[in-house]
Amino acid sequence: MTSTKQSRNVIGPALWAVAVLFAGGAATQLQSQSVPALDPGFKSRAMAHVRQLAAFGVHEAGTIGDRRAAHYIRQQMKKAGLSVANEPFTFQSFVLENAVLEAGTEKADIIRLGFNPYSAKGPISGELALVTATDQPSILKADLDGKLVVLAGNGSFNIVSFHKKPKAVLSLSAPDFERLKASGASSGEIRFRGKLGTGKSSNIVGALGAKPGAREIILSAHYDSWRGPGANDNATGVAVVLELARYLHSVKLPPKMSMRFVAFGGEEPGWLGSKAYLLRHQTDLPNCELLFNIDQVGGDGAIYTDTRGGIRGVPDKFGSQLPGEFADKAARDTNGTWRLLMSSERPLYASSNVPEWLRSAVSRAGMGLGRKVIAQDGSGSDHRVFGQAGVVATDITVEGGAQTHAPTDVPAAVDADSVELAARLVLAVIEDVLNPKPNLQGME
Repeated sequence: MTSTKQSRNVIGPALWAVAVLFAGGAATQLQSQSVPALDPGFKSRAMAHVRQLAAFGVHEAGTIGDRRAAHYIRQQMKKAGLSVANEPFTFQSFVLENAVLEAGTEKADIIRLGFNPYSAKGPISGELALVTATDQPSILKADLDGKLVVLAGNGSFNIVSFHKKPKAVLSLSAPDFERLKASGASSGEIRFRGKLGTGKSSNIVGALGAKPGAREIILSAHYDSWRGPGANDNATGVAVVLELARYLHSVKLPPKMSMRFVAFGGEEPGWLGSKAYLLRHQTDLPNCELLFNIDQVGGDGAIYTDTRGGIRGVPDKFGSQLPGEFADKAARDTNGTWRLLMSSERPLYASSNVPEWLRSAVSRAGMGLGRKVIAQDGSGSDHRVFGQAGVVATDITVEGGAQTHAPTDVPAAVDADSVELAARLVLAVIEDVLNPKPNLQGME
């Protein structure tokens, strides 16, 4: 998952709301009686996937490990009986080697830099705005647009980057910040050095019952990792997708219904795989009745589903609201020393496409799991790319466990029971979409 996954208070209130129709799902009946419990071998098979994917080591987008993980997923989808396609995509990246702020007689190393390295060709100069406030209301009132915003540490970095329109945001060490403040400098210049590059990854797409024009459900999970082997984030999500594909292959889908199981590449650098999928599938995505994303479900705590946002910021006509110039560009480097200004991602968090029928289905599915299921709003994973374009989409994650985005994210720290509980909840929601309850008729 991306680093904004748990940032529930970064965005402000909804910008607007529209009504979205549930595309005829209330009339469909599943051929089987109900969704049975997962078989006793589910956990062992799922954990085998987790161990194998983690064995590839740190598999960041565009690396050898990334390609090995993709190859493994393709093999497993074929074994599950799916029709499998490899959908490659390319992306641009930038590695920041160093960055320094020069202001008057002062010079300081920049710890973290928010800017656009794909358009900045030389030093970035401008008026300085030194921010000492850490609370969101104070930062929102400050005049920061068009300025070089200087912070002591990273505490307010995301708030400034998301809500304001600075020329750049930079973090300094506390001593350097105080020294700069004491100098009284009012303007400065950022000098940086780095390398632009191009990477390749792919989305792995498994289809079940694919038919032209058929209504579909998509189960998704990203398979790349960041700074660690990615056992929880997100081999657990991939494991659930693979094992639910195995199960659903044995279920007779309605004649006009199909399913896709998608393993996205490049989620960690900025939802690159999901953006590529959205662009590639403009004609068939409007037929998608639900995209359920699974990201980091191996913790030992409460289950969270991104179902509190309702319907807001959804376009009247299907289509991405994200800036096209960033569709194929990494939003940060592997070291986390820079990132794109988050205002470019505002449509992701200003939008939500969770109608009442979906909230109700998730609520019913969570009953009897023996684990608290909490509705949240704004989790940062691949589903957000689709919600802002007009696809009904949600996400599931489980809190707790070892630190992710780190070497500690290993299979031994994954809670296998949580992986199974997440799979059961997702499967129950799928059954609810295929075989809706009478009280869902006519909703939304």
